[in-house]
Amino acid sequence: MKPICGQNDLTRFAPEITGAIGTIDIAHPAGTFAPSPASVIAVQAIADNRRLLNGTGIDWGCGTGCMTIAAARVPAVGRVIGLDIVAANVECARSNAALNGVAEKTEFIVADSYSPASGDDCRRLELLRGRVDFIVANPPASSGDDGFRYRRVVLEGAPQFLAPGGIVFLNISWQYGPQRIARLVAEVPAFRHRGAIASTDWVPFDLGRPDLLECLEEYAMEESRGGLEYSFRLADAAGAKTMNARAALDRFHRTGTSPLSKWQTHLFEFGGS
Repeated sequence: MKPICGQNDLTRFAPEITGAIGTIDIAHPAGTFAPSPASVIAVQAIADNRRLLNGTGIDWGCGTGCMTIAAARVPAVGRVIGLDIVAANVECARSNAALNGVAEKTEFIVADSYSPASGDDCRRLELLRGRVDFIVANPPASSGDDGFRYRRVVLEGAPQFLAPGGIVFLNISWQYGPQRIARLVAEVPAFRHRGAIASTDWVPFDLGRPDLLECLEEYAMEESRGGLEYSFRLADAAGAKTMNARAALDRFHRTGTSPLSKWQTHLFEFGGS
């Protein structure tokens, strides 16, 4: 059985990914978020590092609920609150939590980042300030900048909710590079970066997907504006030769070849030393 398989509007995370937390089935009808390769590594990070998770958690940008459900399957976790800006995702995530047997340990709220849409939900989330033990997040790439903005939003907003010693599992794919991570920690010094806790091997940054091609085009524009460079691996290189986003985009237009990157989840500790 493949670690993840999809059929129409249902994706199954098999035990090769989920391990002891068990198979997870995610329904994602049209108009809702379908799990991606980045979702797979995020669920694997939870499964492989479940010893780090306990108490109360937040899933920032929960989509249709795969990370919320994975975290709720951890016995030491008591409650996970999923936040997502798309109401259809939130409704679907609730159904998926019931489908996977964790409805009693989960809650889903329509929210723009950490700001719920309704007053009642605002008050419920307000009660969690300083009491959250962990946050998990697989943010999308942002548009019109370096693509990293939502990762900054996750970490900048996290201290208002995390208890001392709390942690963040944050998806940051390899092409963003260590300089952006270092800058992120410098901007939010309450956190310490503990490195990647889950990673794929080298895989194509599949430019046949319109969303990833759009990302690469945005990256190239950011480099042209003088921003930090990105780093991709050559698909046909015998060694460890890398290229920036502009070179990767030019090579794709000339040869149709996608560069390589790694989907990764990184660990940040709140108040770590």
